[in-house]
Amino acid sequence: MASDQDLRERILEAVQARQGSGVRRSELRREVDCHRGADAQRFREVFRDLCAEGILLRQRGGRYVQAVTKALVAGTIQVNGRGFGFVTRQDGGTDIFIPPPALLGAISGDRVLVALTDQDDERGPVGEVRRITERRHRVLVASLVELPSGPAVRPLRRELPAFVDLADGGHAIDPADVDPGDWVEVSLLTPDSPQAPLQAVLLRRLGGADPISADLDAIVAEFGLPEPWSAAEEQAAARLEPVALERVDATALEAVTIDPLDAQDFDDALSITPGPQPGLVTIGVHIADVAAYVPADSAFDAGARARGFTAYLPGRTLPMLPAALAGRTCSLIAGEERLAHSVFMDIDAASGEVVSRRRQRTRIRVVQRLTFEDVAAVLADHPAGRGRIPPRVHEIVRHLGEVARACRTRRAAQDAFLDLALPEIRVLCTGAPPRIQALQRVEAGPAHQLVEEFMLAANTAVAEELLERGLPGLFRNHDEPKPADLAAFLVWARQTLHTRLPALGDRAAVNRLLAEVAQDALRDTVLAQFLRALPRAGYGVECRGHYGLGKEIYCHFTSPIRRYPDLVVHQQLLALDLGRTPRGAADCDALGQACTSLEEQVDTATYAAVDRLKLRYLRQRQEQSPGEVYEGTVSRCSSDGLGVYLPEVGMVGVVPASRLPGGPYRLDRHSGQLRGSRGGKSYKAGDVIYVQCRRADTVRGELHLEPVQARV
Repeated sequence: MASDQDLRERILEAVQARQGSGVRRSELRREVDCHRGADAQRFREVFRDLCAEGILLRQRGGRYVQAVTKALVAGTIQVNGRGFGFVTRQDGGTDIFIPPPALLGAISGDRVLVALTDQDDERGPVGEVRRITERRHRVLVASLVELPSGPAVRPLRRELPAFVDLADGGHAIDPADVDPGDWVEVSLLTPDSPQAPLQAVLLRRLGGADPISADLDAIVAEFGLPEPWSAAEEQAAARLEPVALERVDATALEAVTIDPLDAQDFDDALSITPGPQPGLVTIGVHIADVAAYVPADSAFDAGARARGFTAYLPGRTLPMLPAALAGRTCSLIAGEERLAHSVFMDIDAASGEVVSRRRQRTRIRVVQRLTFEDVAAVLADHPAGRGRIPPRVHEIVRHLGEVARACRTRRAAQDAFLDLALPEIRVLCTGAPPRIQALQRVEAGPAHQLVEEFMLAANTAVAEELLERGLPGLFRNHDEPKPADLAAFLVWARQTLHTRLPALGDRAAVNRLLAEVAQDALRDTVLAQFLRALPRAGYGVECRGHYGLGKEIYCHFTSPIRRYPDLVVHQQLLALDLGRTPRGAADCDALGQACTSLEEQVDTATYAAVDRLKLRYLRQRQEQSPGEVYEGTVSRCSSDGLGVYLPEVGMVGVVPASRLPGGPYRLDRHSGQLRGSRGGKSYKAGDVIYVQCRRADTVRGELHLEPVQARV
C-alpha cells in the first residue's frame, strides 16, 4: 500500500490536472482509487490535512483547487524575536522572508498562505501573509505579568511573542483571582485587523505556589503530556497474566543490568558465555518481554500508544506503561525471575564480527544490578570496582568490555558512524514536592559505550529479521542532511573555528572534523550546531537507513518499557511466534508517523523542563553566593551581543552588546568578530569570558549574563 506522502502527491496531481475548474471531493476519491475501508479512511485523513495546511482551497460549488501557485504559496511560519519571519514552503522551495508589517498577526508555527512581492532582500524572496489557514497554538501556557499598559501574559514557548495582552473581557476565570507570576492557560483571539494587537483570554490557573512543581505542571499542560495512570489502571495492570508460549529456561545465565543510579525500570540485561567454537563468544541481549503482557490492541496497548514514550522530566516521570508493569512485573529486577525476549549473537571476540544470531523467548534471572559508575570503575581497573562488585561479576563486566571495544572498532571502520555524544548536564531532584539538589555532568564513556554496542547489535539483528521474514514493523530512519544545510554549517564552522575546513562530502569527512575539535573549547558548541544541521530521526514502515549510525538496516527493539515503537516491534514478533495475523503495513506506517510526532513533543517538553530547572538552580546559587562568577566560552557573535556557553550548566546565555565595555560594538561579518569602537576590544567565538548571572528567566527559559573581570 502506498504511503501517505504518495497519496498526497497523487491527490495533488489529480487536482492540478483540473486546476481550471476544480474537482469535487467524491470525484477526487475515485480518481485516486480510494473507495472503501482503510483506503477511504486514509483518503479522508490526507485530504483533511491538505485543506488544513492551506494547500487545497474550497471554491463555490464544493470544488477544490490547489492554493500553491505562483501568486499564493502555502507554508509554516517562524517569527523572529525582532519581529520579522520566515515561511518554510510546503512545496520545498526557498524560504520566504516576511517583514514585520506583513505578518498579518501570524505567530511561529502557524500555517499561512503567502503572496510573493517584487522586493529583494539578502535574506531571501520577500512575501506577505495573506491568510492564516491554521493556528498551531490556539491554546497556550503562559505566566501572568503586569505591564504599565495593563495585565498580559508571557508564553512559555520561546518561539511565541514575548508578551500577549489580556482582552478586556471574555475570560473563563476572573483575572483578579490570578497573581502575577502564576502559570495560566490562555486562548488566543483572532485579531480584528492586521494592525490589531494579539490578545488572549484566561481559561484556567495552573499553579504558582511551589515554583518547581508549578514549572512542571505548566510544561505538562503546554506540551500535552498525558496524565499519570489511575489507581484503578495500576491495579488492573498488576493482575495481568502473560500470553502463553514456549520459553527457554535461561535462568542459569549470569545476566547483569547496567543503568543510571536513579533508574526506576530495567528493560535490558546482558550475558556472555563461551561461543560454539574457539574464538567466539555468545552475547545475550535480554529485553523485558512487555508484549507478552501488552499485546497489540489490548487496553493497555491503547494507553501506551497514546503516550508514545516515557517522559523523564527532572523531578517527575510520566511512564508510558503503568508502574505495576514498568517498575515491577516486566522490569528485569535483580534476583527475580522474569520473562524476556532475548537476542543471542555469536561474536568473534577478536574482530567484533557478528557471526550468527537467533531470537528466543526466555526466562531469566538477573544476578546483579550495576550502575554506569560501577562498570566504569571495573573497566578502568579502579580499586573501587573490586570492592563493590563480586569477583565473578567483575570478570563478566571486564569480558563484556573487551568484546564491546572490538565491536566498536569494527563498526567505526565499516559504518563510519558519527560520534555525536554530547555531555548531559542532569538536574538531580529529590523529595515531594521536588527540590533541586545539584547539577550532574554525565559524559558517555566506556561504560555507556559497552551497553550501546550490544544494544545496537541487537536492534540491527531484529531489523534484519523483520526484512528477511517480510514482517511489517517500525524502522528507525535518519535521512542524510540536505547539502544546503551542510554547506551552511560549514560556513559557520569555518568562521567560528577561524580555520579552513574541507567540504563535508561524507561521514568520514564529518568524523575528521569532529576529531579535530575533540579537545577544543568549542567542541560542545560545534556538535550542537552540527546536530541542528541534521534532520530529526523518525519511525516508518519503510527501511531507509540511519545516516548518523551509518547503518542501512536499523530498528528500535531494546526499550519496550519506555518507547512504543520498540513495543510495536515486539508485538509484531509475538504475532509471528504465535501464528497470528500481525498489523499490516498501512497500520505500521500510521503508527510510525504518530510516534515520530510524539517523540518530538516529549523531547521538546523535556528540554523545556531541564532548562527551567537549571535556571532555578542558578537562582538558588545566586541567593547563596551573590556575585558568583562563571567561566564561559563565546559560542557566537552577533550585532546584538554574545552567546556564551557555560560548561558547568550546559546552557548558552546572552551578553547584550550594550553590557560589554568599550562600546558601541559592530559585527565584522567577514571575520565574525564583534569589535568595540573604544579601546580596541574585540570578541570572537572560542574566547574565554567571565560572567555573572544577571537574570534567569524561568518563564521563557532564557539566561541573561553580565561580563565581569577575571579574578586573579
